[in-house]
Amino acid sequence: MRDELQNAIRAARQTEEEVSAAADLVEARHAVVAQVQLDLSRLARSVTAIDQLSPFEFVVCPRCMQSLAARAVEDGHCLVCLQPDPVEADIDPAAIEETRTALQQQLEDAQRIQQSDEAHLQTVQERSQQLSFAVTSLRRELDAQTRDAVAPRFDAIAEASSRAASLKASIDAITQLPESWARVRTIDADIRSLKADRRQVNKDIKEKSEQLKANQTLLGDLSTEFSRLLTSWNLPWVDTAVIDRDTYLPVVNGRPFETLQASGGGIATSVNLAYSLTLLAFGLDHSDVLVPSLLVIDSPRKAFGNNASDRQRAAEIYSRFRTLADAYGERLQLIIADNDPLPITSDSFGKVEFDYENPMVPGVDQPGPDQVTRIESQLDS
Repeated sequence: MRDELQNAIRAARQTEEEVSAAADLVEARHAVVAQVQLDLSRLARSVTAIDQLSPFEFVVCPRCMQSLAARAVEDGHCLVCLQPDPVEADIDPAAIEETRTALQQQLEDAQRIQQSDEAHLQTVQERSQQLSFAVTSLRRELDAQTRDAVAPRFDAIAEASSRAASLKASIDAITQLPESWARVRTIDADIRSLKADRRQVNKDIKEKSEQLKANQTLLGDLSTEFSRLLTSWNLPWVDTAVIDRDTYLPVVNGRPFETLQASGGGIATSVNLAYSLTLLAFGLDHSDVLVPSLLVIDSPRKAFGNNASDRQRAAEIYSRFRTLADAYGERLQLIIADNDPLPITSDSFGKVEFDYENPMVPGVDQPGPDQVTRIESQLDS
């Protein structure tokens, strides 16, 4: 019965390979039929295009509608696409019909072969299913016949295996006893080292905790300065303004910085400006806060309106610039780009005006005449 089962398994595998090969062949036949059908469709579209468009003489481009009358075209070339005109054989109705007949015959032959291959695939699949059923039946019958002969041996085998495993464990325990004591000594040394490390870690934790408390106090001062500056501008939408203790970013009216940025307009501009100015001044007042002493601001009034309150707010913002410049002098550098006249005057500000004739910073070497020409052309455009 085992030999019969092996033969059945072998036959089933061979049949599965035949099924796979037949399926690949059927798929290839499908591809051939599809290609011939595609060629027939392409030929039909070509004939239709020739019949519909060849009588017309184009005087304008069918795409952009520009006149083609003054276009220089060689003889024997298309006035629109400039390609050589098709030869008579390519547009001869008899030749086209002969090609269509040949393609149609190829399609019929391919479809007939495809049907034959599909029938063969179905036959092979049925034989494979029959052999798979035969293998399953033989396995069940073989299991049923061998179960009664093998089952009585299971208990004896299990008992002998258990005793052998127990004896092997005892032998291993005896032979590994010296190694166990060596591991105990190693573990004891590791314990002493870990205790020393733990004492050092606890000491470091205590020091870092004290530093954290100091930093939290510093962060609280930063949050207070940010809130004081933002509320001093009398913005109607500001209720609360703090610095988040986890992200170190502004939170206004309970809304995180990402949401404020997404809203855009005057809200995003005011929050960014107040945050940047607060960081700048805070870094200058606290040497352990490492932030740049340079701040570049582009069009701080761009997102505001032009009513009286907006003009007053712009004056307050520029007053803050003047206060920083007067208080810190050469310790900081403020660069402000603004298209409108300054709302305040101050001797602390240097002013550089740009126009079409003077688009560069005076006194600074420029990158070269080519770059200057390119920048001037961009300004003119």
